[in-house]
Amino acid sequence: MIELFQTMLTGVAAAALCGGAALALTRGNALREVIRLAGGLAVLLAVLQPLTGLRMPDLAGTIHQAVQDNAVQSARYQQENEAVLAEAAVQSVVDYIEQRAAQLGVPCTVTLATSQDTDGRTVLTGLTLTAQGTEQTERETIERMIVSECSIPKELVTWNWIE
Repeated sequence: MIELFQTMLTGVAAAALCGGAALALTRGNALREVIRLAGGLAVLLAVLQPLTGLRMPDLAGTIHQAVQDNAVQSARYQQENEAVLAEAAVQSVVDYIEQRAAQLGVPCTVTLATSQDTDGRTVLTGLTLTAQGTEQTERETIERMIVSECSIPKELVTWNWIE
């Protein structure tokens, strides 16, 4: 960049010196105007000519790289968002089942087991209910509620009894 300014200043100085010398040697008014015009053009050329060697950065490559970086970052945020939403959904189901069981007179704690399927979705693999000794009818009522209200198959439900 310093070389660019140095070239510009040298060119302007040379054009001004040549133009001034030519004006000093001329006598006619019409010729003086032509020499002034030529000197002005020479100064303008001395300023603009070094700029032709200036290279702008490759904006297309920079934009392409920025788009790729944004796509990678967006995919990462999407995965994180899906994981947070899946965890929130699991916690919501756990809270709902525990509240409904308490309303039905069976206080218990619920644990949901989940995993990722081949498409990256969170799927339920098991539901464990931990409760103190309950009657068979209460267990069946809770299981029916889980199947009907939460659409969780009865085969995924297991009970842990605390005596």
